[in-house]
Amino acid sequence: MPAPLEAGTFLIASLGLEDPNFTRSVVVILQHRPEELTLGVVINRPLGDREKLYPADELHNLTNGLEAAQGREHMFYQGGPVDPGSLIFLHRVGHIEAATRICDGLYTGGDLDALRAEPDFGESDSPDLRFYLGYANWAPGQLEAEISLGAWILTPGSAELVFTEEPETAWHRALHAMGGKYAALSFIPEDPSLN
Repeated sequence: MPAPLEAGTFLIASLGLEDPNFTRSVVVILQHRPEELTLGVVINRPLGDREKLYPADELHNLTNGLEAAQGREHMFYQGGPVDPGSLIFLHRVGHIEAATRICDGLYTGGDLDALRAEPDFGESDSPDLRFYLGYANWAPGQLEAEISLGAWILTPGSAELVFTEEPETAWHRALHAMGGKYAALSFIPEDPSLN
């Protein structure tokens, strides 16, 4: 049974989805208000040279003390095609002020200074923080129509997949975890000539 369309659900792009912004993408829904909008971020598009997309001094101010604490390469992601100058962050610390719970162990927003001040922040073996430039959004009824046409496969979200250190495998892993026909789909190569 597919997951409900709500915050914390993953949208896995089907092979039939033709929009290049979402080819083999996994989107975590951050907000779903059927009469207003649905908002999410793509979790498997790490950015290489992020300074070209966002001013270096602003990035330094945002991440001061966080990159060192994380000690990880993949901290910045292309969150989606809408407003690529905007910045959304996801993290694992739910008790900081103004953080919003997305699903178990996954939160968005809050006070970055409070996050920096967390005594155990960055101490785990896996990342605790991700930044997303841009986002994806859908008007009322738009995402539901895309789902009914088979563009998206819904499954419950997980903090583990959001914070994976191998984001390039997220699409495959999300499908494979669903089992059955979805597991079989996960093995279809991106280039059909390799089949």
